[in-house]
Amino acid sequence: MSFQVVSIAIVVILLAAIKLLNQTDVPKIKNIPEIPGVPIFGNLLQLGSYHAKKAAQWAKTYGPVFQVRLGNRRIMFINSFDSIQYFWIKNQSGMMSRPKLHTFHEVLSTSQGFTIGTSPWDESCKRRRKAAATALNRPAVQSYMPIIDLESTASIKELLADTEGGKKEVDPRSYFQRFALNTSLSLNYGVRIQGNVEDELLKEIIHVERVVSNLRSMNIYAQF
Repeated sequence: MSFQVVSIAIVVILLAAIKLLNQTDVPKIKNIPEIPGVPIFGNLLQLGSYHAKKAAQWAKTYGPVFQVRLGNRRIMFINSFDSIQYFWIKNQSGMMSRPKLHTFHEVLSTSQGFTIGTSPWDESCKRRRKAAATALNRPAVQSYMPIIDLESTASIKELLADTEGGKKEVDPRSYFQRFALNTSLSLNYGVRIQGNVEDELLKEIIHVERVVSNLRSMNIYAQF
């Protein structure tokens, strides 16, 4: 009899623990399909390392809008132009805030503060976004055209030379990366990287940016 009582107690405790650990930060959203997952992990194991590719497969089965559980977080995937327009344009006021992630917000940014694109909505974020909007309005962008023209010309000229007039294949990503980096450096600091796409400083900066981007991404289990 005592063995049965102990067994039942263990089962009850295990079920209660699973239910507790299986809770998410946001309750299940009604009328939006949810991808079946496993207790505690949710859909983390199914997503693997290529979230976008797996999400595209799910969209074919469950439709353009669905929800998943990543550990204790509930995430929505939006996979069509119409649904993106609905959520990000028609309901943009509800999309201003950003969730806090463990590695980026609680480890990487503890001393430097959050960036505009990663900040939960508060008065500080509101002021920073207002300043950014002022710097990116049409009159302001027109004043940046000499910088944009310079970097565009430099990238296209080098790309044309490296492809030998289109006869040789090259990976264009490094040229786009240099264009973006030099434009940002010129606008913010008044300097630019003079070397070509093989410049060591350029490669180092891009590598550091990629590592930081990975720490901000949803592709690592430490976020959950």
